[in-house]
Amino acid sequence: MGHIFFLVVLSCVAVVSIGLPWVGVVCGYLIVVLVPQAVWFWDFAGIRPAFWVLLPTAVGIGLGFLRGRFDLSILRSKRNVCILLLWICLTVSYFFGPYTQVSSQFRFENADEILGNTNKIMLLYFMACLCIDTEQKLKALLYAVCGSAAYMIYWANSQYFSHHMMGGRLAGPTSLTGGVYQDENAFAMLFVVAQPLLWYLGSSFKKPAYRWACWLLIPFGWHAVFLTASRGGLVGLGVTTLLIAVRSKRRLLGLALIPALAVAFIWQGGNLMRGRAETIGQYQTESSAATRLQAWRAASRMIADHPFIGVGLASFGPAFPHYSEDQPREAHNTLFQITAESGVFAGAMYALVVVMYIVSLWRNANRLGGQDASPGGSSWLYLINEAALIAFCGLITCSLFLSLQEFEIFYCLNVFANAVLYLGRKSSESVASPLPLVIRKAPGLGTESMRP
Repeated sequence: MGHIFFLVVLSCVAVVSIGLPWVGVVCGYLIVVLVPQAVWFWDFAGIRPAFWVLLPTAVGIGLGFLRGRFDLSILRSKRNVCILLLWICLTVSYFFGPYTQVSSQFRFENADEILGNTNKIMLLYFMACLCIDTEQKLKALLYAVCGSAAYMIYWANSQYFSHHMMGGRLAGPTSLTGGVYQDENAFAMLFVVAQPLLWYLGSSFKKPAYRWACWLLIPFGWHAVFLTASRGGLVGLGVTTLLIAVRSKRRLLGLALIPALAVAFIWQGGNLMRGRAETIGQYQTESSAATRLQAWRAASRMIADHPFIGVGLASFGPAFPHYSEDQPREAHNTLFQITAESGVFAGAMYALVVVMYIVSLWRNANRLGGQDASPGGSSWLYLINEAALIAFCGLITCSLFLSLQEFEIFYCLNVFANAVLYLGRKSSESVASPLPLVIRKAPGLGTESMRP
């Protein structure tokens, strides 16, 4: 029965997406965050939800181009150029990387699958940038991401309270073939990103009941991170919590998050999480931290040996034994991983995307900050700008210690940034432009000018 239900839902979304491509984009990112094919894998057997959504959305965008419905200036940004060049570099490294076709017991990921996933990620990203061009569509995307994150918070906590979690570290829901959340660190990143999105979504509501419904999800999101025992997730929570406290206009409530997080960690952190947290920064004595240094040294040697093409997309593992005598592993640093696998130019594009994202949203927040951001008069652009900025800072902090090159929420946050900057620019232009002069002829008195 569930199989038929999801087929009907996806069919309806497909039909609607042809006429309204932005609906397909929003549903696409809902699938990215919620991964329903992993949560309800028994009902999604033989169904490819991303294919059902992306194909009709692409058709709808093609028809929209023919009818002149899109403003192509929304894609004209240096950050989008860097993402496009990064896509090209990743593709080139797949075809010309020296280790792409090497069989090895240390091949952690299938290069063919990673290339397919990369193409899907990039196509959805650029389609989303083109379609999310109004405040209402941006709100719909925010609701979809926050709603999906809220369900994942429920799912993680239900594993604990229903005793389905049998000790150890909690990973996310996975299908029979795996899934994006099978890595506990990636699962923790979802909750790190969700915290500022939920905080600023709550700040936008006039009714206290809706506002507190969002805010009360945040402590359960902390608990979900504790269950993953991810040190990167804990560091990310610290960064996002501190930034919310410093930048939120609700200063007292924002500052209250800091001691609340400390109390929650002491009360519900658990022995495993607390034990792992105590090793943060002990690079010479803690085995996991020491192995990261080994991976970074191997990555540096790969970059020096293959600076232009890299060792090949998703080929860090097969190349590792040729550059280190240590046990092969992932780089545990996103910039190192991308640069080693796809070359210096790819790493530079990734770094530029990160820098331009943070700088652009920081400056945009200063421009929008003068608008009324009080309850009942909130500037949606300002609130989403702050949420996207803080979520991205938390994610990038974690990426210093984790390999998150395939973590699609990175690109979802870039969609938020693209829309906020575009709408902010349009708003500024409309304010700066003088009102049109209207020439009216008054009977018997010649003509006079007036502004409407």
